[in-house]
Amino acid sequence: MNEIHLLNIDYIEQNTEALPFKYKPDVPKLKLYGEVLIAETEEEEKGVLFLTQKQLQQIVGGKGIEIVTDEDRWYIKHPLNKDQIKQMGLMNIQAEFIGTSGNVKCYEVIEVNA
Repeated sequence: MNEIHLLNIDYIEQNTEALPFKYKPDVPKLKLYGEVLIAETEEEEKGVLFLTQKQLQQIVGGKGIEIVTDEDRWYIKHPLNKDQIKQMGLMNIQAEFIGTSGNVKCYEVIEVNA
C-alpha cells in the first residue's frame, strides 16, 4: 500500500473499466485525474485515482472547492488557491497501485485520513 497526497485535480469522470477493486468492489468508483505526490519517493507525477464519491467528498469537502459538471466530466470551478492546495495535500491517502495507463500510474484509494 502507498501513501499518496493529491496536489491538483484535472478532472473527474465515472469509471467504466471493469477492474478487480479491493475496497468495496460493488460500490461505483470515480476516476480522478490529477497530480499526486508519492510519499515514499517524494516524487510528483500525473496519476489516476479510483475512488468512491464519499472518498472524493472527504478530500474536497470543507475546503471551498466547487466541482461543476460538463457532460460526463466534473471539473474544479475555479483554480485551487495555495491554501486549498495545502489543505488537500496534507491529507494522507492510502492507496493500492493497480497499474499504469500509458505513462500514468493508477491507484485505488483504500482510505482517506484527514
